[in-house]
Amino acid sequence: MDRRIFLKGGITALGASYAFPSILQGEVLSSAESVPPELRVPDDGYQAPDWLRSARAVNFEGYSPPTYPKMKDFDANRLVSSIVEIGANTLRFAGIAYWAYYPSKAFRVHPELGGRDLVDEVAQACRHSGVHHFSYTGYGHPHMEIGWVDAHPEYAAWVLRGPDGKPYGPYPHAWGMRQRLCITGDAYRQGIRQIVKELCAHDIDGIYFDGPCGYRGICFCESCRQNYKKFSGMDLNRLSDLPAKYPASAGLPGDGPLPNDVDVKALAAWYEWANQLAKEDLFDFRKTIHATGKFMLCHNGSSWRAGTALFEQYRIPEGFLEEASIQTYQRLVTGLRGASMARPYKKIAQMYLGSYAVNWFGQPPHDNPWTSNDTNREDGDEVTMEGFTDLACGNSPIYCTGNRLYYRIGSGTTEPVKEVFDLMRRLDPLLKDSVPVPYVTIVPTWGSLQLWRDRRPSWNSVMNEGFALTMLDERISFDVNPSTEMSEEWLKQQRVIALCGAAGISDKEAERLASWVKQGGGLFATYDTGLFDENGELRKNGGALRDLLGLDIKGEPQIPQPESYYRIQRSHPALGEYGEGSIIQGDLRLVPVQARSEATVLADCWNLGTNESHGPAIIANSYGKGRTIYVNGSLEAFYAASRIESTRRLLASIVNYLGKGAPQPFTMSAPSGVYGMLWRASNEDLVLWLLANVGFKDASVGRMRQEFVPVSNITIGVRIPEGRQVKALHLERSDRTLPFAMQEGYVTATIPTLHIAEVVHVELA
Repeated sequence: MDRRIFLKGGITALGASYAFPSILQGEVLSSAESVPPELRVPDDGYQAPDWLRSARAVNFEGYSPPTYPKMKDFDANRLVSSIVEIGANTLRFAGIAYWAYYPSKAFRVHPELGGRDLVDEVAQACRHSGVHHFSYTGYGHPHMEIGWVDAHPEYAAWVLRGPDGKPYGPYPHAWGMRQRLCITGDAYRQGIRQIVKELCAHDIDGIYFDGPCGYRGICFCESCRQNYKKFSGMDLNRLSDLPAKYPASAGLPGDGPLPNDVDVKALAAWYEWANQLAKEDLFDFRKTIHATGKFMLCHNGSSWRAGTALFEQYRIPEGFLEEASIQTYQRLVTGLRGASMARPYKKIAQMYLGSYAVNWFGQPPHDNPWTSNDTNREDGDEVTMEGFTDLACGNSPIYCTGNRLYYRIGSGTTEPVKEVFDLMRRLDPLLKDSVPVPYVTIVPTWGSLQLWRDRRPSWNSVMNEGFALTMLDERISFDVNPSTEMSEEWLKQQRVIALCGAAGISDKEAERLASWVKQGGGLFATYDTGLFDENGELRKNGGALRDLLGLDIKGEPQIPQPESYYRIQRSHPALGEYGEGSIIQGDLRLVPVQARSEATVLADCWNLGTNESHGPAIIANSYGKGRTIYVNGSLEAFYAASRIESTRRLLASIVNYLGKGAPQPFTMSAPSGVYGMLWRASNEDLVLWLLANVGFKDASVGRMRQEFVPVSNITIGVRIPEGRQVKALHLERSDRTLPFAMQEGYVTATIPTLHIAEVVHVELA
């Protein structure tokens, strides 16, 4: 097996010299230096294979035919040949699902397995076809049918139990009601360690863990009672009334509001304890897996969902999968965040291409509570768009699923995924180790996910997505980088940072941001940014960024004010064309703030119906050599819901002001819905991804089959670094060279026709 060494070192400095003032021209990052000592993953000498980050992967589910509920017709050669046919080179095969598909001593074995070992059969077929293969296993995945454990008492200690000692549940899942598992108990933790050893004994390349921290529930078995008390000093009975009042407590607090009388201190301690166990598990898995020369991947979707997961989880394996969203702009946000978490450590960030179950995005109401359709996902325009979007945000698509390929169901063609995989193969040298060229970077904060501790919702994700859509529509280049990777070295490379409803911020993060702005950075903050600390606790001292923003937050967001508008009090460069006396759409919900003497109030919140002012709405401040703008509502979320032009143009003016009028990395003239994402390749060439998200889609009814409309005569311009010249402009998808011209530092060209996507490669000399 070819296991070439990952390149050492960190990422290339973001942005080109033309785009940043000297104080913001960052050097090459060292991932080891940028990570706090307590969060560093020890180097055990293992080096992942180089092909992993370029894997053209297909997912084969073990929760549907041909392996579940029956499996007698399973043919490994048939499966592997079907993925080779579409140009894939990697298979994710479910060695563990509802059953083990090999003769496991730890997990229940499929009753029809006989003497077979499907993991071994698939491994042999993959080796014969030159395909890489890693094995899937759940991590606490509900797999036992209700009542099954009564006849198999050896698994009784694996069952999640309520305060009365009886099994908790049930949990609706695909083929029926399933029993939740106690993954914090000693029995399951010993069992999954044995499963890892068993899988490692097979001729596979790696192991993938589904849902670390995702399927946990509060268990009251004797093992959990004792270990929780040993860890926290508290009795687990302090949470004994939670399951009755809050059934979602078997999942995550983000599933719904917590009861008012819940013991939050005890609940927070439970998650701290459970996360510590998860960390121990993952490190033990890693040690076992690496000792056999294999890599480790995991699902990371739950980590940025409710703030109850292990936040450094993504640093432990060689890569991770981020859940994908249907809307293109939302998928870009999720993917860019995942790529930013993977990039400093040379890891792979994966996103689904297509969906393995239509119930994710809408199903007939009479089919509830669950409909599993792993075999019916047919390709179309939207699959092409999803694949190109995954690549445009720096992720590696994993196609779902091999189950449909196996059966060749339906009339849907596989041409879309073939094209995506072919482009990945052809452009691998250009894509690998490329980095975004952002004008503004959105920073989702981990602390914002901790508001559940005070029974409050966080709007950080929704507002981030709205701001991203605004930037896409205004053709302003952006990136998404989570606060867990907001090092001082990274900050030096940024021009403008956007904190959109970033409610939770630590004192250390606030200090870093203040130091960065003082040196010349531009900070945009909205809504309740900085109102809470990293533990979700309300600050009562004016907010974490009070000095930086020049204001004091006077309380929590107020109830919505109908007919609210922002009334411009004075003309200012940040407001662009909207001068004194202008009235623009405002957010109906606002945060009460008081501007400090050094700051300038640019607009107030004005109620059209009552003719009352509810205080400052937009505040500008200078801090050292830098600038800040604060908006006490969320214009970005409002834009996503309304697409109001004045809102979009105002936000663009603010970003340009904070960037001190520096040239944009790229320009574009195109209909609304055409998005651009600019990257710089490791050889310093520039790559502009164009996504023509123009067509019909009724998002309210779930996953519609979408046909995109071609657009014509798209004019683009890409800013060229000083001292460089353009050799050629090549359209990589259509494989043709494009005539170009140079104008005021930009290479400009017109693309006659754009349908779904194109990749513009600017070759530099």
